[in-house]
Amino acid sequence: MTPIEAIILFFFGTLWGSFFYTLALRFSDGSFRENIFKALTGSSRCPACGKRISLPGLIPVFGFLLYRGKCARCGAAVSPCYPAAEALYGGLLVLLAWRQGIGLYTMVLFLIAGTAIAISVIDIKTLTIPTSLVILIALLSIYPLYQNGDIKDHLIAAAAMPLVFIIIILLFPGSFGGGDIKFAAVIGLLMGVEFSIVVLECALVAGSVVGIAYAAKARKGLRTQIPFAPFLSFGLIVAMLFGREIILLYYRVVY
Repeated sequence: MTPIEAIILFFFGTLWGSFFYTLALRFSDGSFRENIFKALTGSSRCPACGKRISLPGLIPVFGFLLYRGKCARCGAAVSPCYPAAEALYGGLLVLLAWRQGIGLYTMVLFLIAGTAIAISVIDIKTLTIPTSLVILIALLSIYPLYQNGDIKDHLIAAAAMPLVFIIIILLFPGSFGGGDIKFAAVIGLLMGVEFSIVVLECALVAGSVVGIAYAAKARKGLRTQIPFAPFLSFGLIVAMLFGREIILLYYRVVY
């Protein structure tokens, strides 16, 4: 991948980042949660004045810098989370292309990861996971499944991943919600057994560390409920980028 290709991919990724982050906010505020078509196609407006954002302001990252982090119409401050999310998506697409090559397969993986991050934002803000976005990931997974070929392995993972969460819920009631189970199922369907193990280990380790730290800071005890979708998404992206190397490392250690 040449530097020019990386720059183009980064900018293309930021465009999708702007879309996905806005989508997540629309689901989070509840106004479009029951109408995914409106959430996908509604025009972008300033949260303060309600007016449509000007065309230059819609350019990812650049628009924020151009207007110095303010609405061009009313001067209200714009959250830095917008350019941060756009840059995150841009960097993610570059990393996926670096690891997987430039092509349709990489683009589909990026859209799946992008949807997973949007789900994470929604879960952080509302402690809910929209079923429509989980279904979207399942539909996007059809092409990678077709490319990978071993459908049986992926179906086993799709059943095993939620089973792990159900067992944990039985042992520790209230630890996870139904949305986490559905999200885990589609991740298993996409990744297959071995890569799902990578996802699960990354998610549980990261979730445990953050959960214990948050519980200690909030002084609410270890039964404090935290959104788990961000950790599943983290595990998913790690598996997409470095799953094969992690699996080979497992085999080296075991054998």
